[in-house]
Amino acid sequence: MSKLRAILLMPPALGASAIKLAAEAGVALEAQIVNDLDALKKAHEKKSDLLLSFGTGVIVPPAILDLPGLLALNVHAASPAYPGRDPHHFAVYDGAKEYGATMHCMTARVDAGPIVDVELFEVPPHATPATLLESANLAGLVLVKRLFDGLRDGNTPTRLDSISWGTRKSTRRMFLEMCRVDSTMSLDEFNRRLRATGMPGYNNVYVELHGRRFYIEGQQ
Repeated sequence: MSKLRAILLMPPALGASAIKLAAEAGVALEAQIVNDLDALKKAHEKKSDLLLSFGTGVIVPPAILDLPGLLALNVHAASPAYPGRDPHHFAVYDGAKEYGATMHCMTARVDAGPIVDVELFEVPPHATPATLLESANLAGLVLVKRLFDGLRDGNTPTRLDSISWGTRKSTRRMFLEMCRVDSTMSLDEFNRRLRATGMPGYNNVYVELHGRRFYIEGQQ
């Protein structure tokens, strides 16, 4: 196949992994890694074949998505049941038994485009948001590998009509509400929120008193 020019909208480590997977698949990739909107816009001053987004909060503007001949895909590090922000926290809160990663065509609406591939795994007992996110990122790399294997063979990703997005799209506001606890909650609900919102390096759970927030230290 001819050389594929790709813009990789992702952190450098994930971008390096994607480039390695393309090489292993035998895809001649001319890749540029970008991780902010200004760099993304500049990169598309030159015609590209593929825009692959993974592990970023950058929203791609319609002007880029509508470029002729551009295949624009996103890897969402969560199963289709969990579109939106901070999905690993909501999956832990729900006690999800299955999780994974979703590859979909990018549209103006986030996590709403046609799904083209999914990699799922069983959620182990006592999974935390951090371990779930790590496993989802690994599942996302499996999707990237399959993408390049398919492109090598001349196969363009196609919509999976049998798989659809979940009806609840989580937002940052919903996550912050889940972090709020008060004295009226049962011990079970308190522990459920504590576990579901925990992340190394962050104290997310808080109580509100007289219009001020007080965060609980030592959350894991």
